[in-house]
Amino acid sequence: ANDLERMKKERNEFLASISHELSTPLTYLIGYLKVAMRPDLTEEERNHYLLIIAEESNRMKDLMKNLMDLAKMDELTFLVSKSDFSAQKFAEDIYRLVQPSFVLKNVHLDLIANKDFQIYADPVRLEQVVLNLLDNALKYSNENTTVTFRISKEQNRTVITVADEGIGIPEEQIDMIFEKLFRVEKSRSRTFGGSGLGLAIVKELVEAHGGSIEVKSELGKGSKFTIRM
Repeated sequence: ANDLERMKKERNEFLASISHELSTPLTYLIGYLKVAMRPDLTEEERNHYLLIIAEESNRMKDLMKNLMDLAKMDELTFLVSKSDFSAQKFAEDIYRLVQPSFVLKNVHLDLIANKDFQIYADPVRLEQVVLNLLDNALKYSNENTTVTFRISKEQNRTVITVADEGIGIPEEQIDMIFEKLFRVEKSRSRTFGGSGLGLAIVKELVEAHGGSIEVKSELGKGSKFTIRM
């Protein structure tokens, strides 16, 4: 009976994980579709957005395959497949993907990736991590504020930071935000959405890379997430 209860709990958590991980790319796809449908676009601009939609659809297909691979495992742990890739291109691709959503909310996204270097990581998993952090930063930011996305190399380690000027996290809750199903501002969950799994998934993916993630936050002034791997 205990094993069945554990399996039921893990199944429910996994289904919630799938729902959460698909919601972010779906949001961007819908946003690009709305932009591509605007009548004032030139044919060249429309083709540009349709190409992005095709690329992101393929990324979603890969993400779905990865999530289904998890379903076949006895333990719900993440596997990573590392390779070398350009930090600057990685950051610019993500910036290009999320920028329209920031524009729609009138939040400025500042990308700082001045020096190129090679990252040794799983590009699909690392993209999941950064998209989750940027999605949260946008979700909890007000208009006319800035979110900063920085990627750099420090002492042979890749350092990625996402900092916002949003609502912040109460000090007593900072240690709990990486727990599954924990959500800051629970009473406002309908407004902000989310299943409370995003940061738990981020932490697991970062640790699967042998890295670490830390957060500094001040209520009413914003949050800063730093990944080192």
